[in-house]
Amino acid sequence: MTDNPNPIDYRQRYLALSRLATGAVRGDAVSVLLQSAVAEAVEQLGLLAGSVRVFGDGDTDLATAAAGDTTAQERLAELDGTLLSQLRRSYSVRSLFMTLDIDGPAGLFSYPLKFGDSIMGAISGIARGERNLAHEEQFVATIAAMVVLLGRATGSWSTPEGVGTPSGDDAVRTRAVLETAAAINHEINNPLMAVMGNVELLLRRGEGVDQATRDKLTKIHEAASRIRQVTQDMMRISNPKSVPYPGGSSMIDIKGSEKREEGE
Repeated sequence: MTDNPNPIDYRQRYLALSRLATGAVRGDAVSVLLQSAVAEAVEQLGLLAGSVRVFGDGDTDLATAAAGDTTAQERLAELDGTLLSQLRRSYSVRSLFMTLDIDGPAGLFSYPLKFGDSIMGAISGIARGERNLAHEEQFVATIAAMVVLLGRATGSWSTPEGVGTPSGDDAVRTRAVLETAAAINHEINNPLMAVMGNVELLLRRGEGVDQATRDKLTKIHEAASRIRQVTQDMMRISNPKSVPYPGGSSMIDIKGSEKREEGE
C-alpha cells in the first residue's frame, strides 16, 4: 500500500480543530458543527468523501452529515448501509481500515464515535488509490472525539448510558474548551516535539552550521515553543472569553480568558 503522497501540514490540522472548537463555543447548531467536522476531515486527509453518523434508536440515525465528491458520497453511503453496518451488527467491529477495489483501488475507514466505552456513532471516509488510512488513525480519532464533544457541549445528545452534558452553560462551554485543548495537545505534541528536538540537534552542531542558518533554526524553535505554550495555556482556561474574528465569526481569547494556576 502507498501512503498519502501529500506531506502532512500540522498547522492546518491544528487550525481545523481550532475552527471546530470555536464553532462550539460560539453556539453553532450541531448540524453545522457536524458538517464542518466532516468537511475538515475530508480536506485534511485528502479524501474523496467522508460522512458521520450519530446512532439513534434501532436503524434511525440521530444525526448525519457528509462532504466531498457527490458520487463518492453515494458510494460511501452504500458501503455504510451494507458492509459497514453488517460488520458493526454481526461482529461488533468498532474501527476498520481496508483497501477495496471500487472502480480501481480505494482506501476505506470507519472509526467509532466513543464516549468512554460507549459507541455513539461512526465517522467514515473513502480515498482514491491504495492509501493506508490506518496511518491517519490519530487524526481520525481526534476528529471523532471532537464530534462527540461538539454534540455533548451543545446538549444535542448524551451517551447511550444517559450521561448528559454538565449543568449550566458556562460549565458546558468550559468543559468543551478543555476537552478540545486536550485533543489538540494529543494531535500536535508528538510532531511538535520532533520539530523542536531536530532543531536543537542541528543547533548543537556548532561549526557545521553557518550563522544565517542558525538564526533561522532559532526562529523555528521559538515559533514551535510558542505553539506549545498556546496549547498549554488552553489547558488552563477556567472561564473562556471570545473575541471577534475576521469574517464575522469569533474565536477564543486565549490570553484574555481566566486561567487556573499551574498545578491546580
